[in-house]
Amino acid sequence: QCAIATSRNPSTSKRGEDISRGVAELLKGERTLLVHSRAHLNTPRVRPGRDMCNRGAHASADDSESLLGELERLHLFIEARGYNSRGVADLLKGEPFDLPVDAEHKAKFLRPASCAPPHMLVFHLSWLGFFATFFSTFAAAPLMPYIKESLELSKSEMATAAMASVGGTVVFRLVMGYACDTLGARKSMSLCLLATTPPLIAMMYVTDATGFILCRLLIGIGLSSFVACQAWVSVHFSKNVVGLANATAGGWGNLGGGFTNLLMPFIFLGMASLFDGDEETAWRSCFIFPALLHVGLGVLVLQGRDLPDGNIAELELSGARQKTRGDVVCKLGFSNLNAWLLFILYGMSFGVELTITNEAALYFHEYHGLSVALAGVLASTFGMMNLFARSLGGAVSDGLSGRFGMRGRICCLGAVTALEGLFCAVLGMTTASVPVEEIPMSNTATVCVAWLCIFSLFVQMAEGACYSIVPQVNREAIGVVSGIVGAGGNLGSVVTTKLFFSAVDERTDVAFIKLGVAIALSSLLCALIYFPTEGGAFIGAGSLGAYDPQLVQPPSDYKPNITKNGSYFELEGAMPPRGRATCERQVPCQEVEQLSAKKVLPVQGTPIDDSNDAKQALLPEESDLLSGLALERVSELLKTSPAEMTEAAKIDQMRELCPVLSTEEIRSHLTEAGGNAALCAVRLSLAGTASKQRLELL
Repeated sequence: QCAIATSRNPSTSKRGEDISRGVAELLKGERTLLVHSRAHLNTPRVRPGRDMCNRGAHASADDSESLLGELERLHLFIEARGYNSRGVADLLKGEPFDLPVDAEHKAKFLRPASCAPPHMLVFHLSWLGFFATFFSTFAAAPLMPYIKESLELSKSEMATAAMASVGGTVVFRLVMGYACDTLGARKSMSLCLLATTPPLIAMMYVTDATGFILCRLLIGIGLSSFVACQAWVSVHFSKNVVGLANATAGGWGNLGGGFTNLLMPFIFLGMASLFDGDEETAWRSCFIFPALLHVGLGVLVLQGRDLPDGNIAELELSGARQKTRGDVVCKLGFSNLNAWLLFILYGMSFGVELTITNEAALYFHEYHGLSVALAGVLASTFGMMNLFARSLGGAVSDGLSGRFGMRGRICCLGAVTALEGLFCAVLGMTTASVPVEEIPMSNTATVCVAWLCIFSLFVQMAEGACYSIVPQVNREAIGVVSGIVGAGGNLGSVVTTKLFFSAVDERTDVAFIKLGVAIALSSLLCALIYFPTEGGAFIGAGSLGAYDPQLVQPPSDYKPNITKNGSYFELEGAMPPRGRATCERQVPCQEVEQLSAKKVLPVQGTPIDDSNDAKQALLPEESDLLSGLALERVSELLKTSPAEMTEAAKIDQMRELCPVLSTEEIRSHLTEAGGNAALCAVRLSLAGTASKQRLELL
């Protein structure tokens, strides 16, 4: 009560935090007491409470249930503040996590002010690595007035260099996705940063257009680090917050585009003063800064962790994780139609951002007659919106998902993409009717910056909304799907630059109008995104019958996310929203599959009248498993399986209870239970109890 009261007073938030930590420690001890006191109960009807040591087996079942419920509410309160009150630890080292986690040890809370390992450390390393590559890829853009004069570049050559800087990484993003699924995002990120350092150094020595284009091509490969960023965050954060986490990491990484437009002109001025006004030496020397950034972060990201429980090599060596099959993840990723729809949509958000980042500074300099430094500052506002806008897109998507499911995420993406196209066209229409030579005298620069910021808001929100859907496309091939969608972003930049900004006689503001129309039309593709168990933007789950956008299904024996000796299955205990049974205990999934496949009840789908009948209906060797469950609760569950629930809704319910099972496995369990979702849930709970007993023996 003291913690709750204090937390409501902002002026005493520090004391509230201290009290919450104290309560968290109390709850850890309380849970230990409850687990040990359970062994002293003489009847399975009694549930342990805080005063169980005094009341023993004669305690009232109602009172103990009430006390256990109160304890659970305290746990949920502490977890809502971002503390791991249950003391859940990683598999290899047994070190408790700093944040509350789900059954897969993914964090359920995002605390940006923290760098605690593994979750928040990975979060910060992922966006910093992407930030460095974004900064270096566009380091040349604000210096183009000087580079153009020094290397005597034509407009066509500058456009080619701009396309090379973002187009070269299209293939490498696909490669990066495969590397993330096999090597892990940590090593992939480090390798990407270190491998793109030499072309940054070579940029200081280019002498012609060919060398300049080649260097920008090789430096741009670093943008494939975005795939590692998103895949790394996806495996560390739970689905209730993964949209916000992915969007924030991607958005803060994208800030590299804003910072390079803001800082590189001033770095140039500093170098120019250092070299006595020698502009050519100054712009070449500027590239030492992004090179040093790459080397430093390339080493630093290795301090992170591949997965919440440890690095991939360690988990595979200990037998705690099955080895990933590269051929399977490629087939799964490339054969998913939703991935390719998101590929196009991301091209019209992130691809547009890359294009505008290349064009904005030159647009303000040539059309509005501003100095190179001031044009860079104004252009940087487009990228600076990443500070919050992409996170906003992810947060809105998460919020709509909590209310409307996947339909909310899809509609969010469609809406913000359409608004992105609208304001891109408005930006162009501001000066399209004014002759180019009169634009500097029209004093429209301020208005254009305002429209640019609004346009950028919806660009970044569309990116965040898009990548909030990506982790749901295919759990077994998150890296490959992230690579496909990410490659769409870079290819989108190449296509939009070629179609709208490469013509010598094409006005940039008119190109903005045409680009806006193309973006708005692309938003209609959201209507084609469909998940069999979730539905689409305008149709419900199962509306398309047997249609599945996942054209190639994984082999029945392939489950890389299931550990061999102790992975993730949620047991009876906590009762968070939507009635999902959860607990901090983790049990082997192989035993879950074996036991839940047994025909626990003789008549499938038949309600059980009382707890005795429920116990007698079990196989003889399984009857003792009910000792860890409340019999009244079992009977209640067996009576409640609404006939009007669709199969898709039941599958969704079962997936939340046991996220490691595939859709086909869940459908098989439901079929064996006669379509009774509650019966299926009870079977899985019984299997979990058996596995817990085995763990105690070990």
